Amino acid sequence: MKKLLKTKVLIIFLVTSFFSIFLLPESNASSNVVPRNAYLSGEKSVFLDGDVLVTREKAYSIEKINNPGTYVPVKLLSKLKNVSIDYSKPITVKSNKGTYKINESNSVLLDGTTYIKLEYFYKISGLSGTDDYKSNTIFLWSSKEGKAKSEKLISQLKRVSDDNLRTYMGKKVYIYDGEKIGRVIEIAVISNQTTSVKILLNDGSVVEEFVIGSTPDTFCTYFFYESINSFYAGKHYWANKNQLPSSNPLLNIEKIYFKSVKLKGSNLFVTAKRSNGANVTFKLPFYGDPGTVIKQGFYTVNPKSVFPKWSSATWNRIVQQRIAIGMNQDQVLLSWGAPDDYSSYTGSYITMDQWIYGDTYLHFYNGILESWSDY
Repeated sequence: MKKLLKTKVLIIFLVTSFFSIFLLPESNASSNVVPRNAYLSGEKSVFLDGDVLVTREKAYSIEKINNPGTYVPVKLLSKLKNVSIDYSKPITVKSNKGTYKINESNSVLLDGTTYIKLEYFYKISGLSGTDDYKSNTIFLWSSKEGKAKSEKLISQLKRVSDDNLRTYMGKKVYIYDGEKIGRVIEIAVISNQTTSVKILLNDGSVVEEFVIGSTPDTFCTYFFYESINSFYAGKHYWANKNQLPSSNPLLNIEKIYFKSVKLKGSNLFVTAKRSNGANVTFKLPFYGDPGTVIKQGFYTVNPKSVFPKWSSATWNRIVQQRIAIGMNQDQVLLSWGAPDDYSSYTGSYITMDQWIYGDTYLHFYNGILESWSDY
């Protein structure tokens, strides 16, 4: 029955996922600076001989330039044995494969960091590898053993049917239980509905999380953890008391302004300003996607603006979560939320609906509440 209300009340869902495309700023500093019409994909993770490499500078796919492809930071070479880098101009790299000059002809500049194409990286380093575009992960290897470890990880990833789940490979994540932080080092299918995700924590230990379906409900990307405030704070909302915890202090349809939203464990902590000017802080427990409790618990459009002809008395009842004979179904939905169960009968001249809320039965005739009974 929620659809009855949603056909009239517009709920704009906020995006909780990371945008995969970024427009780069224009710069005229040098001819090798990535131009304005070039685009970056989401960052790529890098593994060497089966182990994740953690670098401040990230690898990217760069498109719409004269030489598009996958680019890695020159500083990634410093993670390798028998490689030295002189950052004087031009940058000079020495390896077992020779001496190489990094200049405008074979590199691009992004935010002060010099990038080279992955193919050129192979040439300089002598490493082999593959760019697994479905998981946004680069696998490098320096030996037969390293290749075997890499191919095992790649093979496991290929069996993961969900594209989004694959992209967690190598990513920094936040685990709700215990507020742990680490990086995903392995993803493997356990059954048709269950996927194992191994995470290397900052303290060096490894934990295993299980994903049922395609969306993790025990962890999220660290990007989301850091960005949740920017996603939801600084906006007005109207409380849907029927979807909030009973202990929540807000009134039904009360207008509030989110001042800050913080993720701590499996709770969202919201500091807001009420319509009377008072500040209020409350927590929202969640399971799965942390943004779901906000999407379900708050309207992003004032319901009163959607139904401007309703009387003040009707709105007062809705705020107090009361019902009365003569209310229509949209009004009852706003006041009590969706029913636990319902049944409907349509005849030649009348439509009868019965909505059940616990032990209370509401009876509608042609969409108008005619009576209710408690059992």
